[in-house]
Amino acid sequence: MLFLLYISSASKDHIHNIARGCSRYPSQQQIMYRTFSHRLIQRTCTNAKRRRNITSIRASCFKSCGGALVGSIISPTIVKERPQKCNPGGRHFSYYSCFNHGGGVVQAPRIWYNFQNNFVLDNQLLLAKYHGEAMQKTQNSENKHGEAISSIVVSTKKSVHDVRLLDKTTQRLLEAPVGTLNPAATLEFTTSIYSWHAQAINNPHNVQVFEKSKQLLYRMMHEAQVNPCIIVDIETMNRGLDTWRILSVTQAPTKFQKSSSSTSPSPNAIVWEGYQMLQKIKEFSNECERIEHPNDKSFNMVMDSYAKFGMANEAHELLEEMNLLAREGLPQCRPDTITYNTLLSAHGNAISLHPNGSTKHAEKAMDLLENMLQIYNDTGSIDTKPDVISYSTVIAACANAATSSPSFAQMAEDILNQMKEMYNSSLIENGGNGEWLGLRPNHVCYSSVIHAWSNSGVADAARRASLVFAEMQSQGDADVSSMTALLGTYGNVQEAESMLKQMIVTAQESGNMASMPNAITFTALIDCLAQSLGHSLESDGGVAANKAEEIFRQMEELYDRGVDSVKPTAITYNALINVWSKTGTEDSGDRAAYWLSKMEEDGEITPNDATYATVIDAYARCGNASKAEQILMKMIKNAKENGSDSCKPNNVCFSAAINAYAIVGRPKDAERLMNMMEKMRSEEGYEDLKPDPYCFNGVINAYIRSRESERLERCLLLLDEMETHNVSTAVSYTAIIEGLAKTKRTFINGDHVGDIATRLLERMWKLFQDGRESVMPTAVTYASVINLFAKSQRHDKAEYYLEELEKKYKELEYECLRPNTICFNACLSSFSKTSSKDEALRAESILERMQDQSDDTFLKPDSFTLTNVISAWANSNNPERAEAILNTMQAMYENGDVAMKPTTVSFGAVLHAWARAGNIERAEKIVDHMESLMHVEGFEEMRPNAVIYNILINCCARCGSPSAVKKAQSILDKMRKYKDAGYNLASPNIITYNSMLSALHGSGEDAYPKACKILQEIETARAVDPTMSPTNVTYTTFLRILAKSGVPNKSIIAERILKDMETNPNDQKLFPNNLTYDAVLKVCGSLTTPDPSLQRHALVLAIKTLTKMQQLPHIIPTSFTYKEFFTTLSKLTKGEELLKLIERSFDDCTRAGVLDDKILRILIKTTPKDFSQKLLKLDTNTNLHSVSIKDLPQNWSCSAKRSVTMKSQRTNEQIVHNTGRRKIKR
Repeated sequence: MLFLLYISSASKDHIHNIARGCSRYPSQQQIMYRTFSHRLIQRTCTNAKRRRNITSIRASCFKSCGGALVGSIISPTIVKERPQKCNPGGRHFSYYSCFNHGGGVVQAPRIWYNFQNNFVLDNQLLLAKYHGEAMQKTQNSENKHGEAISSIVVSTKKSVHDVRLLDKTTQRLLEAPVGTLNPAATLEFTTSIYSWHAQAINNPHNVQVFEKSKQLLYRMMHEAQVNPCIIVDIETMNRGLDTWRILSVTQAPTKFQKSSSSTSPSPNAIVWEGYQMLQKIKEFSNECERIEHPNDKSFNMVMDSYAKFGMANEAHELLEEMNLLAREGLPQCRPDTITYNTLLSAHGNAISLHPNGSTKHAEKAMDLLENMLQIYNDTGSIDTKPDVISYSTVIAACANAATSSPSFAQMAEDILNQMKEMYNSSLIENGGNGEWLGLRPNHVCYSSVIHAWSNSGVADAARRASLVFAEMQSQGDADVSSMTALLGTYGNVQEAESMLKQMIVTAQESGNMASMPNAITFTALIDCLAQSLGHSLESDGGVAANKAEEIFRQMEELYDRGVDSVKPTAITYNALINVWSKTGTEDSGDRAAYWLSKMEEDGEITPNDATYATVIDAYARCGNASKAEQILMKMIKNAKENGSDSCKPNNVCFSAAINAYAIVGRPKDAERLMNMMEKMRSEEGYEDLKPDPYCFNGVINAYIRSRESERLERCLLLLDEMETHNVSTAVSYTAIIEGLAKTKRTFINGDHVGDIATRLLERMWKLFQDGRESVMPTAVTYASVINLFAKSQRHDKAEYYLEELEKKYKELEYECLRPNTICFNACLSSFSKTSSKDEALRAESILERMQDQSDDTFLKPDSFTLTNVISAWANSNNPERAEAILNTMQAMYENGDVAMKPTTVSFGAVLHAWARAGNIERAEKIVDHMESLMHVEGFEEMRPNAVIYNILINCCARCGSPSAVKKAQSILDKMRKYKDAGYNLASPNIITYNSMLSALHGSGEDAYPKACKILQEIETARAVDPTMSPTNVTYTTFLRILAKSGVPNKSIIAERILKDMETNPNDQKLFPNNLTYDAVLKVCGSLTTPDPSLQRHALVLAIKTLTKMQQLPHIIPTSFTYKEFFTTLSKLTKGEELLKLIERSFDDCTRAGVLDDKILRILIKTTPKDFSQKLLKLDTNTNLHSVSIKDLPQNWSCSAKRSVTMKSQRTNEQIVHNTGRRKIKR
């Protein structure tokens, strides 16, 4: 009685909660609480203000155990006793609840009888009866709470044989005028919404199902605003929201789409619809008290959809809204553990969907977990208490982020250790109170940590993962999935195989056959083989693929013995084909196709789209694009004939085939395939075949790798087309910028390549600010821009964009913008080519900036960094500073910094600096030091090669002394010995012989016989090695030596050499250049023989040579050319012939504007005074000995700058001649 007195004065919330509590009491107390529930509802119905909650109170009583029987008796009683006080719609819902829970099954006939006697029957109300009859046939004896969904699904199958009846009912409700529906409409609306929800479960992709459910819910709320008979409870609204959620989840990005062009949903995407529905429900609820307010479940449904789409920011905003509503007096909206776990899941998915900010999302997930703990510690509320799902979700987020930042692997393990500490501290035997017993780490947590170490790629990942797995085994939590994850951490296939054998032995000894390796485990081992190929820069010749086939056959043998769990699946076949794909040998494509045919022959296992895509990729990697397309065509044919969706051609297969043509540089074929996709989509109904970023990027790469004259113009047009379709990515822009950096062209469509790259970078940032995160520039993009300006020697621009990258990273904190060593090295490479001391100082200041941030593993200087700085000092004629940095570099390596290991390029840069300074002693010391290091452990690669010895020979050539020539000869002899010993890297090459010829030319002695021997040695070597073919540098140097010799028929020899060089005009390395023709003129002018026939031959050869130089488009006679020609004329002819030749040649010289003082002196000395005055257009009184070039017409020497330019060209070619290369190549 006291209890009932309390009820009479209780608030509606108290009554509601008490009613729910009564419904959960055991069946032996049914009678007492049946009476109580009856009186409770009677009391509630007498109060008009509490009428709004009568439906939910009844529903609470009706659910489970005694409450079900209570409902079966109370509802008819209330209908009879209090018809004027009960809400009519609530009566219908009372019966509906009876029919769908526990006692309603038993009492359905009697209730239906009372129902018929108290209400005017509506045809649609027959649905309620059908629900009860369906439940009577299907309800089990346990009467479990929460079987509403399953009961409705069953009843829907009974009462609605197809969607037509449901659709008809829905249409009638929607078309009814507002305010005209009778009291039974609540049951009709509710039943229909529940039924559409059941349809959504069975057919989650059907948009019409959601639309019908949404329209019904909105119509029901509109009716409730004007019709007091209609009540909209939160369960009905949540069914409508969940119908949307089911549909939106089906449209969430797939694994392949996670790295697609646009990871943000479009404004019209279904994912936005849920929040709009939620806001609409809130508006209706605020306006009408018969419409309940959304609760935490409502918000959680919307957040769950956000999570699937990786929309972490939107999920956070939803959480803030829930907290605000809770503070405003709506406790049912307060976030609970499920809310927080869903938000954590959103951050986890955002890592995959938005890799640019992967570490940021993982950090936010960890912060959110700490926030949950703080709220729990402050309030003690179990509603926000973190559970094992919370921790496992954060660990999984860290595991995904470990791919970008290896430090997250350690964080994942730290969180696991935190779970173990909290669990152990809660054990009663440890003095705990059981608070955190639910945090015992499960196999998901352990497996995620193992995955984290696998993704980190650190050196000891396998060891750390093995320790975690051992702990799992000790606790009996190890399963096949965790073992499979462990296999992925092994970079060494032998270790993985050993682990697999250990797994088999452990399972057999323990008798736990659930831990016996299955097909997934064996497949993981095959994947391990594929990963080992991915980490290698060179092909293993098919060793890994053959090993994979052995493993596959082992699976077949075990299956034949009766081990069903190891039967190869389609995934196993795909893994095996993938190994062949990554092998890259000539037959790898054919082997992949062989296993594809085996699958096609198998009656149980059929290839899917991934199978065909991998085979296509296998042919692409081995350079067989035509066969790659054949596999694609075969796939299309099979799909049309069989009608199977599993092998339906998709973007992945087309992009793989396009990439095959990209690898071989066939852009027209690549573009043809992309056009085929569009045609199949528009004409044949393949709606999913829409060119995506991968297809466009493949075509762009095909153009960049091709030899098309306007390839970059076409790439820019393709990029504009991608923008039209909104599918461009940072990869697209970066590829084009890299293409601009590699081209030899300075202008594209009239714009400088540097300006084009700058505009592309600016466009990327603008698109990113407009919401296109996929187009955000990355450090790779900036590295390409910096590299472009570095190659064009624009140091200021290169450094500017490096500084901009550092600034952007500090502002945005995106991991993909983190400046790395590659970016700094690209900038330093521009300074490495400079000859200015100031630029060398700037290079060293950049090095110091890197050293100041050495704690950042991404920005640690390496050997390439210091080599660039060494080259900068070497080229600025400061070999002392260059050598000091080299010594520092060596010391750092010896102290354990493996990234600072010096290379032959590092030593070569210092050696080149000393060679340029002409200091042969210091140069020899560098080489001697290298030769001593090659016998020291860790420095074996320091053995001098041909480049090093060539620089040293060139240094000897610069000295120009007989002793230096002897040193050069001894070096050449040493290289010959290395060749005989099999050390081919130090074998003499054509540059070696060119440098030796240069040394002989500068020795000051008659070197012609030695030069002939070298030339003969070159011809002998060329018969065996085509790379030993002489170049124009070889013959030009030989002609210079010939000019210094006393050979009487030297002009005949020169002519023969010149004809040999001119045999193949397309061979630019051999065809004569300016220096060659000048050397021929010098040979003619140095003739000393008195033989008239030889003199005449030399004169004719000189005239022919000058005439040819004037006619060839790529040859421009210079001041040096005419000086040698006039010298030859003065020695080989006299009289009228001399004057005529000089007069004609002088006109050519002055027209070219290359007259200089040296030519003027030769003319005045060679010709008579009056002829010279007339030739120079001077007065007869002019003193010729005082005449200079300034006294003559300016246009005769207007190309003095050209002469300087040609002199620079001769200097550059002289460097090539002496050193065999322009600079040390990095």
